[in-house]
Amino acid sequence: MTIQDVEIEALPPSPAPELSWAGVNMIIGGKGYAPTPLGQVHYRDVGPRDARATMMLFHQSPVSMIEFGFVQNSLAKLGIRSIAPDTPGYGMSDQPSILPSIGGFADNFVYVLDHLGIESVVAAGHHTGACIATALAARHPDRVSGVALHGCPVYTPEEAEKFRGRPEWDRSPKKDGSHLSQLFKSGLKTRNDAEFAAWTWMSATMFLQGPDIGHWAVNRYDMTTDLMSLKCPGLIITEGEDVIHYMDIRAHEMRPDFMYRVLAEEGFAGTLSDPDGWARIAAEFIDAMVV
Repeated sequence: MTIQDVEIEALPPSPAPELSWAGVNMIIGGKGYAPTPLGQVHYRDVGPRDARATMMLFHQSPVSMIEFGFVQNSLAKLGIRSIAPDTPGYGMSDQPSILPSIGGFADNFVYVLDHLGIESVVAAGHHTGACIATALAARHPDRVSGVALHGCPVYTPEEAEKFRGRPEWDRSPKKDGSHLSQLFKSGLKTRNDAEFAAWTWMSATMFLQGPDIGHWAVNRYDMTTDLMSLKCPGLIITEGEDVIHYMDIRAHEMRPDFMYRVLAEEGFAGTLSDPDGWARIAAEFIDAMVV
């Protein structure tokens, strides 16, 4: 008997499915784990295996690969395969026993590529993920055919020092639930249901991991040196209300040869609130690369 031969007893449809929160059901299929020096890395791998390109999508801190869940679904519809891993210490990946640098995170993801038998990817990332994508391309240029960077933390030395001095958000549980409500309210600036849902996802996932080691690494990473060393094609994606939007402008001034696209003039969480738009920009970049 095969899985296809099995019949499972089912109840009638829910009377009001449109009122239900989708939850992690948004990321159906493609899940797996890769053994790496930093522990097991959880990933989701979806899209056609004969795709014209494969993307590796690195999330920001302190969330998880769920940030790219809808984007992956949109990319698959456009004929693009994508792998979205949880950075070690986030989501369902293991907490590493050491404190990796951005370069260390990047080196570790080579083991995920080897596990999946993938020779080369378009490395894409948001904030912390943009740093990891840049470091991966700089340190392993034979494994990266292009970079798509959404929110580029190209700090000046003064900015890096300022960010290093910021304390981590206190996520310890409070009996009145204020550890959840205060965080949620702190960044709530939504104009529509899509942005509200995006901030809900971002707030919830911040409590699914331990110490925010990703930001620790970012605030000690010289992205400028790696960014300027890249020989592959590049794309910068930006949003007008991103807190580091001005750094995207700076990055584009540093790399005028990179494609530059505005996902939303007033947006701030486009990977979750406008996944179709993000995927279309990525597909445009890939099509330009393969011509």
